Amino acid sequence: MLDKDLYEILGVSKGASESEIRKAFHKHAKKYHPDVNQGDKAAEQKFKEVNLAYEVLKDKKKRAHYDQMRAQGRNPFAQNAHAGGGGHFDPDAFADFGLGDLFEEIFGRGGFSAEAGPMGRGRTTYRTRGFAQRGHDREAALTISFQEAARGSERVLDLGGGRRISVKIPEGVEDGTKIKLSGQGDPGHNGGPNGDLLLRLQVLSHKDFKREKQNVVLPLAISFSEAVLGKQLEIPTLDGSVQLKIPAGISSGQRLRLKGKGIAASRNGQRGDQFVEIQIKVPKAPDDDYVKAAKLLENHPFNPRG
Repeated sequence: MLDKDLYEILGVSKGASESEIRKAFHKHAKKYHPDVNQGDKAAEQKFKEVNLAYEVLKDKKKRAHYDQMRAQGRNPFAQNAHAGGGGHFDPDAFADFGLGDLFEEIFGRGGFSAEAGPMGRGRTTYRTRGFAQRGHDREAALTISFQEAARGSERVLDLGGGRRISVKIPEGVEDGTKIKLSGQGDPGHNGGPNGDLLLRLQVLSHKDFKREKQNVVLPLAISFSEAVLGKQLEIPTLDGSVQLKIPAGISSGQRLRLKGKGIAASRNGQRGDQFVEIQIKVPKAPDDDYVKAAKLLENHPFNPRG
């Protein structure tokens, strides 16, 4: 069954990257999938081979071990000539390779039998009759708002085929966070478990707030007179509006802190802060009154550069 090289099964070179191996696997798995080739034993056999090849080559350690054995002229997946053919495999090679559990996962416990080996010692061989295979994992993007990421939410997703599932989005998630939905991937085969669905979160930007780790920053434009005289203003936060006193004499770039109005940390649930960043604005085309008021200060001794 698997006298061929694993790289040959996937149709990639021995120097193929992880991405190339993954793409080749998806291509062949789709081509030989049992759902697409119902009743086709040859396609089913190919599907098994493709899955086993991918399970080895996607893992750096297993791939390195496999490459080392092939360099020594050994193929751990070749038929065992001493077992009389019939789809038997060399158990000692599997033991060396550490893939007994992997082989069991792909071909099921029904593929194991014990028989006497040399010197009367019991040994295990592997048969390909019947297998329980786990379904493939799937990954999908889920776009959420800045508010949902900051405060958490719950979404109901339509998975198709009449399947709907409620998904809890934890408070404080970041762009790129993945949420695993166990058993919501592709269905298993021959009694095998379903794969998982991985949701990759894409967080939209906010028109007002910016995120700095667990803190949020709100740029706030104020007038020259508000900066000089101070002002009580209503400020938006993620939890609604609050009153904030702008102190007299504040400058552009200064930040005022609203404690606990930020985003919760995933490690301990403690919220960060909101910072209000002051931006003093003057009119681009000031009218006469504004110009007159400014001229009154023209000769004032205050020098911001001194």
